[in-house]
Amino acid sequence: MKQVFLLVFSLSFLCTSMSVKPSAAQSPSLSDLSSQGRAALRDQQFDRAEKVYEQVVKLDPRSAEAHSNLGLALYMQGSYPRAISELRKALELNPHLDHAQVLLGLSYFNAGEVERAIPLLEKAYETKKDDPVVVAHLGLAYLRQEKDDKALVMLSRWAELEPNSQDALYFKGKASLYVASNSFVQLTKVAPDSYRMFQLRAEMLRQQGMTPAAITEYKKAIARKPDAAGLHYALGLVYREAGRLDEALSEFNEELKISPSDAMTDFLIGDVYRQQNKLDTAQQYLSQALDLQPGLADAQLDLAKIYHAQGKADDAVKLLQTVVAANPDAQEAHYVLFSLYKERGQMEEARKELQTFEALKRKAADQEEKRMRLDSIN
Repeated sequence: MKQVFLLVFSLSFLCTSMSVKPSAAQSPSLSDLSSQGRAALRDQQFDRAEKVYEQVVKLDPRSAEAHSNLGLALYMQGSYPRAISELRKALELNPHLDHAQVLLGLSYFNAGEVERAIPLLEKAYETKKDDPVVVAHLGLAYLRQEKDDKALVMLSRWAELEPNSQDALYFKGKASLYVASNSFVQLTKVAPDSYRMFQLRAEMLRQQGMTPAAITEYKKAIARKPDAAGLHYALGLVYREAGRLDEALSEFNEELKISPSDAMTDFLIGDVYRQQNKLDTAQQYLSQALDLQPGLADAQLDLAKIYHAQGKADDAVKLLQTVVAANPDAQEAHYVLFSLYKERGQMEEARKELQTFEALKRKAADQEEKRMRLDSIN
């Protein structure tokens, strides 16, 4: 990862180094060497720059910039211990060379001296919060020291700065897993028989597709704390996924007693009634959900299906058009629109909706395939 973005970062402060002019006391030979060194750095010929700046520091050993540029040339070639030595000399001569301080921190990091790297990177972060190199290395340094909470903050920032970076996303996810794992281990220690512990087990079992075991753990959690918000809701979801609609309905109704103004619970009750073909009751709960959360696309989609079943095709189309306008990736909404347009003989509109639906379906399949590949690697 050192790699491409470090090169870009390093070159970003070359303009400061290259702007240094030889003093009047310097000989033409030193002036020529300085020009050659700057040109070598500019052209990314770091081995040549190293040789030139070795001569410069012999002729002018008190030039902080010369030691800094030699350190840069060494760093870019992976000679971190020597780079550290030169950068420290540069900072002894001029403690205000900010770029040398940053590069020294990066050199310590790459040399495995994380404890020395962190203070320098933390200082750099004070003025370079938008520099992905500083942010990334500070986050990775925290991660190496198992300071997972701090690491997650920095690595999340890195992912914000470079949202398409595979490295940023990977290390953010890794830090998230560590933070979660640490929390779960601590939860096991401090409250092994708590409702939260049973809830956690239920969620993990549900993710693994072990539905009966997940139901058992959710019931244990509810027995520990019957009035905890979210438990009946989660158990209802498991029942709904398993097709046990009456049991799902019972749990969702229990959840409404605890959280009476929850739009998603109203929607889920309405959805169960719709699946049971109790359309008037379903419409009542879906309308309540939309009163609480007017843009709730799932409730709008269900209501459109009810309108369709009731023969109110115009109302269904209008509502679905609202859904896809707000969320063009609403795959199921496009399919229902395709069906409605086809029934009404609007074949061109139907064709467009079917094409959109199939494109979104392929996109979802590709994303699922990538996720499964990543899971197999891990």
